[in-house]
Amino acid sequence: MDYATLLALLGEGSAHPGGFQATKELIGRIKLPPGTKVLEAGCGTGRTACYLAGLGCDVTAMDRNASMIEKAKQRAGLAGASIRIIQADAASMPFPDGAFDVVLVESVTAFTEGGSALREYRRVLKPGGVLYDHEMALARKLPPSRLRELRSFYGLRHLRTVPEWLKLVRESRFRKLKVSRFAPMDQPAIDRDSFRVIERELLLNREALRMMMKNERLMNKFSKLMGGIVITAWK
Repeated sequence: MDYATLLALLGEGSAHPGGFQATKELIGRIKLPPGTKVLEAGCGTGRTACYLAGLGCDVTAMDRNASMIEKAKQRAGLAGASIRIIQADAASMPFPDGAFDVVLVESVTAFTEGGSALREYRRVLKPGGVLYDHEMALARKLPPSRLRELRSFYGLRHLRTVPEWLKLVRESRFRKLKVSRFAPMDQPAIDRDSFRVIERELLLNREALRMMMKNERLMNKFSKLMGGIVITAWK
């Protein structure tokens, strides 16, 4: 079992830095008009996609993990949300050029090679469209042994400092970009998710319990070194 599948089976909808509160704050700042064509690349269990649909957006949600897709469909059904849900990889998306007004990403690009996903985000945006990528970042560079520990457990392809993220996005030929200040890891203690679907038998699975305990240890160990940034880039 890998980390992404564990999250899917747990029905976790907001494992990214800042949790769902950070998602709502970001979407509140963006103020998307009803009918905005939004692609959520790496939708996970669909919590953000359902929230966007509830605001009147025209939402397409995609994820490469089959278990995530299944949970996203269950959530959309329970929430009564009208969303197109597609299994696909962020580095090679099955959409035509210029299909979306907005691409929204939450802790996904770090799980890809990076540059290929960013080029795809740009490709599927309309001219003048905007990418909002709420991404994991490092407060400073870590020794190789610590990077390997994090990448191995979470399945990350890379972990970057803020300047390293800026360099990567600039190479992807966006017309304009900005990056928010680094915010240390802060997962709210109380987060009521009405449409979360948990596979209850998973809580009796020793491997799953071991992984959950290791995740907690890693979060405590790296809480001051890992956090989130919001990359905003215009096509």
